Amino acid sequence: MINCILVDDEKSARDSLNFLLEENCPQVKILAQCKSAAEGITTIKLLKPDLVFLDVEMPNGTGFEMLQQFSEINFEVIFATGFDKYALKAFKFSALDYLMKPVVADELITAVTRFENRKNKTDSNVQLNLLLSNLKNIKGGIHKIAIPSTDGLLLLEIKEIVRLEADRNYTIFFTMNGKHTVSKSLGEYEELLSENNFFRIHQSHLINLNHAKKYVRGEGGYVVMNDDTSIPVSARKKHDVLEKLAHF
Repeated sequence: MINCILVDDEKSARDSLNFLLEENCPQVKILAQCKSAAEGITTIKLLKPDLVFLDVEMPNGTGFEMLQQFSEINFEVIFATGFDKYALKAFKFSALDYLMKPVVADELITAVTRFENRKNKTDSNVQLNLLLSNLKNIKGGIHKIAIPSTDGLLLLEIKEIVRLEADRNYTIFFTMNGKHTVSKSLGEYEELLSENNFFRIHQSHLINLNHAKKYVRGEGGYVVMNDDTSIPVSARKKHDVLEKLAHF
């Protein structure tokens, strides 16, 4: 059983989420509903839930400000937010779960399932700090990404990532200092990193254009990276790759 608390200043939103959880997630037990950040702090300290569904924007204290009142976060958080699409990238880079308002059943079920499947549930402080940093840097560009590892989370400097390679349903991150395998598809990271000068030059390869050393011609050709690896370019991507590299 997953013990949870709902924190949202709108009663209709709390009632709707309560109903969706009861109808679709019987493994979740709702311990309490809180209508403010202050009430949320008191209730969390008293009831010690496993999971908190937290509204981001509330009067008299945002969800972020509420979490900053805890010296240590011993619970998982799923945010409910109306943030615009661009700002939501901060959540994705921080490996934190969020639900767009109005919450729909399928997305709620997926978020709860991800919570159940996570092996390590003690990284909330790290993720929150990264999220807050990323939110501050939205306009100037996000500089770090959190990726799951066997024993928790890895925080990678985006500028240190040379390339990513697909391996079935996994993605391998290659940095100047090593490699890390993540159980997410390459397509997810392509969407996430496209605004950071990453470009998919092949079905199986996403490269950081900042780390490209040279392009070698051929049917599709290949790109030599700063780690001296040669990455093939698919024939249909050749024109786009040459255009991208020409602007660097």
